Amino acid sequence: MQKNCKNCKKNFEIDSEDLNFYEKMKALPPNYCPNCRVARRLCFRNERTLYKRTCSKSGKPIISLYPENTPFPVYDQHIWWGDDWDGTDYGQDYDPNRPFFDQWLEVRDKVPRISLLNINGINSDYVNNSEDNKNCYLIFAAQKNEDSMYGRLVYRSRFAMDCDFIQDSELCYECIDCRKSYKCLFSDNCETSTDLIFCFNLRNCQNCIFSTNLRHKNYHIFNKPVSKKEYEQKKNEIFSSYKKLEEAKQEYEKFKEKALVKYSHQVKCKNATGDYMYNCHDTIFGFDAENTKNCKYIMDAEGTIDCLDMNNTYYKPELNLDEMGTLQTYNVKHSVYMMYTSNSEYSDSLHNCDSCFGCSGLKKKKYCILNKQYSKDEYEKLKIKIIENMKKEKVYGDFLPSFLSPFGYNETLAQEYYPMTEQEARKKSFNWQSQTTGAYSKETVKEKDMPETIGEVSEDILNQVLVCKDCKKNFRITKGELDFYKRMNIPLPRKDFECRHQDRMRKRNPRKLWHRSCMCELKNHIHNTEKCENEFETSYSPDRPEMVYCEQCYQQEVS
Repeated sequence: MQKNCKNCKKNFEIDSEDLNFYEKMKALPPNYCPNCRVARRLCFRNERTLYKRTCSKSGKPIISLYPENTPFPVYDQHIWWGDDWDGTDYGQDYDPNRPFFDQWLEVRDKVPRISLLNINGINSDYVNNSEDNKNCYLIFAAQKNEDSMYGRLVYRSRFAMDCDFIQDSELCYECIDCRKSYKCLFSDNCETSTDLIFCFNLRNCQNCIFSTNLRHKNYHIFNKPVSKKEYEQKKNEIFSSYKKLEEAKQEYEKFKEKALVKYSHQVKCKNATGDYMYNCHDTIFGFDAENTKNCKYIMDAEGTIDCLDMNNTYYKPELNLDEMGTLQTYNVKHSVYMMYTSNSEYSDSLHNCDSCFGCSGLKKKKYCILNKQYSKDEYEKLKIKIIENMKKEKVYGDFLPSFLSPFGYNETLAQEYYPMTEQEARKKSFNWQSQTTGAYSKETVKEKDMPETIGEVSEDILNQVLVCKDCKKNFRITKGELDFYKRMNIPLPRKDFECRHQDRMRKRNPRKLWHRSCMCELKNHIHNTEKCENEFETSYSPDRPEMVYCEQCYQQEVS
């Protein structure tokens, strides 16, 4: 089926398997292309923009995803999870003569919203979408970490600083997509390795600098063996000053451009297209996905089964359509922040619920519409009536409209993956947050006066205000951060944590796919011809400089 996207006006294809899934889910085919559907979901997910405000119930100061003066009340997370309020107290009758989403918004704006999703955090107030973190600061979508700062999707790690998409690692700095690594700095896509500096795609290696695609190696620089003394000399040279470190960053990026790469970061995958995938089967257009099966258009997903159009979904969600931010859901459609919930549609922030439609902020409820309780028969009859009216409005079958998001587009993950200007966002009916966070022009140390080495830095730096060299926003150095820099002999950063994060994200491949052919021309490979004829879908665009190989040629050359 060919359709024209209501947002970008481009044509897109809905294949027969997708149509069968929509029929199975009793859903209509979407009116938006896959990319526009993702942006609509992600505009409901603010992870890293935090505000200081007061709790609407206790009046005490809290850290929140929402600034002061929101149209809805915001409760401290501990109060929100308590039993002294009930979401059904804000329920209202459905009016068939009014647009459904106008009524949905009225309910949403009456129900208290949770300040943060920070479960079981110990001395970790400034984290969000996280669980079981201790002594952590400004990490997001993170779980079971200790003494870690400034990162996204950090799991089971200790002393991980300025890292994204990192797991089971310790004493790592500015690392991306690394697993089971120790004392690795400025490295990408490395695993089970120790003491790496500016390395790309190493496995089971130690004491390497400026190296790519090595396996089981020790003491290498630029992929060539060196003595321990040569390694230490190079390491000391790199960290001798901030200037030398910046030169090393540029040298690493140029060196990495010449690296041989596999068409996709996939491990233990079968019949899968996408990137950054682990143990995924029959998964099409999946990114940052683990242990998925029979899914399509999924991102930041773990254990997802029989699902389509999902973002940030974990704990084995099954048979879901068009969701964002879920834990262990079943048969849920067009909803956000649904946890341990089933058989529900067009809802927001439900926990341990079943059979709810158009609800917000409910816990342990069943058969509710617009937060009002019904009997099972009443619920089923009214749901059918609402769906028929929504079809007449031509709004049923698509995700929640973007104007319903409680966030500005520029606060959310949508801006990270699909950046837009304020004018572009508003033209497409997205919200925009004009109340910026942070301070400007308050620095007590000018950029030109920043110390070149960490040895020059005293505890007094904790009392100073620095300025980001890119966005010019002010930032500070925390005690834990300073201790880490001194321990690892790393010069102070010149950018704030958000600009550092954006630098890391630019190093990752985009969530797009291009159809390409293997670039291998080695005659000693299995294809035994001048050029390999294998084709694939890859997130490496044709204009990039890397040599992109298929799985067979890559393994034959690197292993």
